[in-house]
Amino acid sequence: MTSIKRMLQLAAMGGALAAGVTVLPATAAHAANNCDGTYTTYTYEVFCYTSDWDEFRAKVRCYKIGSSSYTTRYGAWTRVGTVRSVAKCTTSEEPASGTWVFRNV
Repeated sequence: MTSIKRMLQLAAMGGALAAGVTVLPATAAHAANNCDGTYTTYTYEVFCYTSDWDEFRAKVRCYKIGSSSYTTRYGAWTRVGTVRSVAKCTTSEEPASGTWVFRNV
């Protein structure tokens, strides 16, 4: 019984450590970027105030109304701190989820 209990404790500690390793880099990466995203009827709009990256663009997953089909659409690449990037769904779609992506140039 003792060896099984010890094995379970070690497995739980390993899982907690693995979760910590996974979460910490994501938190650190997001801390350097100051961006806001907004949904409208057919779009997802993003503005990045500051970032460690040079450019960003909006990315939206559009749901085709009346089906189970999704299409990913992108806005234009935009310099950080200048203007919004807008990813547009068609009039037969609606935004299901949105985010932003970065690049250095």
